[in-house]
Amino acid sequence: MTDLPEKFPRALRTLLQKLTAGFPSILGENLAGIYLWGSLTYDGFDEDCSDADVIVVTGKDLSEREFSALENWLAGQMRENPWTARLDMRFVIDGEFLDKTSKCVLYHFGQLTRTGSDGNPFIWINIGESGITLWGKPAGEIAPVISKEILRDALFLEIDYLKEDLAANAGDCSPLAFFHNSYAVLTACRIFYTAQNRSLVSKDTASDYALENLPEKWHPVIRGARENRKKGAGTKTEKLERDALEFVGFIEDLVKTGSEFGQSRSIDSI
Repeated sequence: MTDLPEKFPRALRTLLQKLTAGFPSILGENLAGIYLWGSLTYDGFDEDCSDADVIVVTGKDLSEREFSALENWLAGQMRENPWTARLDMRFVIDGEFLDKTSKCVLYHFGQLTRTGSDGNPFIWINIGESGITLWGKPAGEIAPVISKEILRDALFLEIDYLKEDLAANAGDCSPLAFFHNSYAVLTACRIFYTAQNRSLVSKDTASDYALENLPEKWHPVIRGARENRKKGAGTKTEKLERDALEFVGFIEDLVKTGSEFGQSRSIDSI
């Protein structure tokens, strides 16, 4: 197991160490690897609000025995370690990482469920670049090559998710809708960064990049979303709602056309 960075909270390091020791016993020969991705692997981790993103690679779909054993193990950790509730963990099948018809098991909000895979390539871009290996072959060796076409399709899918979320919260001025609004703007910044650079970075880094490379018209929207995210509470207004929708639509058009601002490169040049 790779030595975990000291920036990780002690309780999180303890949980990951137990997970790395426990899963090989539960899954046996079906276990192919355990990897960290997301904010834990680049300069974006915030102890107060970040999840712990984990990918578990298996040789085949989990059996009912394996599923039940994992449920029991995780339930025990929930009683012992508060970071268990902040695990965002996927069990994916080796060789089927980008297959949207593949089976997947998800552990989220303290629940283990069987679901379909979304074939998310962003996970594998991250793992290939900066993933942390907890168990198995090195992260850079297990990550598949992500083609320009796969990346483009994934970016548009993420944009669709944002638009659907904003539409679902239209007219809602609650604190949760306020959070979703900021999330949409900052995630759109990350989509723009990834389209231009074929890489994943934190929301802060992506919004800095957007401020450097997008027209000044959008700077108040981006800065406002950053400030609102840090405040962590507030009420959504009609202007915030309108700004977020317009900004997501602008990024969608930008990715479609491959237009350039500042030093940004067209997605077609990736």
